[in-house]
Amino acid sequence: MTASFRPLPFLSEARAEQAAGPRLRALRQAAQRAREAFTSEGAATALATCDLVSFPYPTVFAFSGAARSPAPYVMVRHRMQVVRFQQEGTERVLLFNPSDYERGHEAPFFKALREKYGTFVTTQVMTRRHGTVQAHLEALGLTPEDVDYLAFDHLKAQDVRRWLGGDGQPAYFPRARLLVQRAEWDAVRCPHPLERVWYVPEGTGGVPPERVELLSGDTWLGQGVALLSTPGHSPGNMSLAVATADEVFVMSENGVATESYTPLQSTIPGVRTFAEQMGWEVVLNGNTRENSLEQYSSMIVEKVFAGRARADGGFVNVHPSSLLTRAVMAPGLAPTLTLPPPTSGAFTPAAASRHAA
Repeated sequence: MTASFRPLPFLSEARAEQAAGPRLRALRQAAQRAREAFTSEGAATALATCDLVSFPYPTVFAFSGAARSPAPYVMVRHRMQVVRFQQEGTERVLLFNPSDYERGHEAPFFKALREKYGTFVTTQVMTRRHGTVQAHLEALGLTPEDVDYLAFDHLKAQDVRRWLGGDGQPAYFPRARLLVQRAEWDAVRCPHPLERVWYVPEGTGGVPPERVELLSGDTWLGQGVALLSTPGHSPGNMSLAVATADEVFVMSENGVATESYTPLQSTIPGVRTFAEQMGWEVVLNGNTRENSLEQYSSMIVEKVFAGRARADGGFVNVHPSSLLTRAVMAPGLAPTLTLPPPTSGAFTPAAASRHAA
């Protein structure tokens, strides 16, 4: 790990507990203590949320089979966060989930959709493009040279070669390094059969090793910015935590809706009943079964670390990376509540002198 990074306190000790039940209790307490330490050191400078693409996602996965609907798919909107923050006195810029979604559609799951419904229906009717990574950065006044770090909640449906270079391609981001959990990097390079349908073949092929920073657990990047280790949905799943002057935002792929973290508040048919019957505090985005116990515990860490949303105190301030949206093709599956997108501060063009930092 780079010397500029440090681990968040308390969480790794809680994860050392071997039994799943006691580990969850320990993680709940540790997440609250880690949040207090995190917020005590100040806020990030600026945060923006940028819509990238909307696409269909199996209903049975979205709420782990809890939602009662004849619709085979929900619609989710994938989003990128751009964060500007101070790291040991130097301004840094992080892109979280800067998905190259055109290449991401080469994951076997999405290829199978095209084969089933045809290219036109899949790419023009079922998919809606909101903007590209490049266009969003330009609108924020940022250049590719301004970006220091790229990170994803996981590498499913990701192809990073355009951004970092690889297989003879030049890098769009000349300075940026990919921050990724070692477990996720190992998984994408040799996926298990249960995972393979979600990973883009050779999506990391040929990326120069010096462009990749392997992480081991919860990582404090700088003032008001951290990557939480939230395994379960994938082996090296991460969530972004950003502290502002008023609240803590957590961005995650573990749930598809705000109500995934407060299912007793859900008006989607079946979700509340399912949570009550099962005694579940959260409802997983369950497209894989690598380790559902860990994913459940990770969602508890996220909701405790985020705290209550200022916009509506009945919900927690966790924002899905791929957010459930209302759609005609998914009757009865509209979100109960959609929180305002995470945003704080303002972006200004970074000084050229910092590029050498």
